[in-house]
Amino acid sequence: MQFEIPTTLLGCRLVNVDGNKYCSVYTGQIPEGDNANNFRGYEVTKLSADPVVFDQLADLKSPTERRLLAVLKMAAGGKSQPYIVGVVPETKTATSTSKPDNK
Repeated sequence: MQFEIPTTLLGCRLVNVDGNKYCSVYTGQIPEGDNANNFRGYEVTKLSADPVVFDQLADLKSPTERRLLAVLKMAAGGKSQPYIVGVVPETKTATSTSKPDNK
């Protein structure tokens, strides 16, 4: 089951190790609760991602608000963690095409 993660996307990294591609996505959020006193700026999180995500983020130049598609994968200790499988395409906002009234 896929779910969306709305986030501030800081960056994406693709590495090639012995012919295998690995991708990581870096996100940031404003710290809340007890963590707020221990941070300055963004609280940064690294998430594993499918290598196709790197290509989907070809236009990423600076931090931006994006929605990521994720699935839960099993992690160490019987826990689960999100694995990014895609990026929700950005919708272009409609520009006003109305003409001024000629009265």
